[in-house]
Amino acid sequence: MSIAVTPAPTTPSLFDEADADQSPIAPIRVEFADGLIGLPEQRAFLLSRAAAPGTFWLESTEYEGLAFLLVDPFPFFDGYSVELDSAQLRDVLADAPSDIAVLAIVTLPLEPDGVCTANLQAPLAINLRTGRARQIVLTHADFGTRCPLAWDLAA
Repeated sequence: MSIAVTPAPTTPSLFDEADADQSPIAPIRVEFADGLIGLPEQRAFLLSRAAAPGTFWLESTEYEGLAFLLVDPFPFFDGYSVELDSAQLRDVLADAPSDIAVLAIVTLPLEPDGVCTANLQAPLAINLRTGRARQIVLTHADFGTRCPLAWDLAA
């Protein structure tokens, strides 16, 4: 059994835009049982909304200063989809695609006029209800690890 995850689900705690009169939305505690690729010891994070629409911060709760900028890839990359098999669903304790947010890690350019890229081949699958998460490696992906992100950081 597998399910396809296309647009990220809308969860009031994180994905809805807050009104200007409301207080900021509380971060979600996220736990990666296996850590992140290349950083297996990095397991505990806080996920919070960043300033730009569709962007988020994943900040380590164990190592000060370690943070990743994430993006909801679906609005930026036409045709992008992720299929999670039953083992991957079990890892994030999800029964339905609506529980899962699929987010991509963004690499910021070294040069001011450089291009941001998103890792679409190894997105993060995060259960927004339980906080369980896993980095998924897509073996049959049409998208790679450094997909140019058409996005103006100055906006």
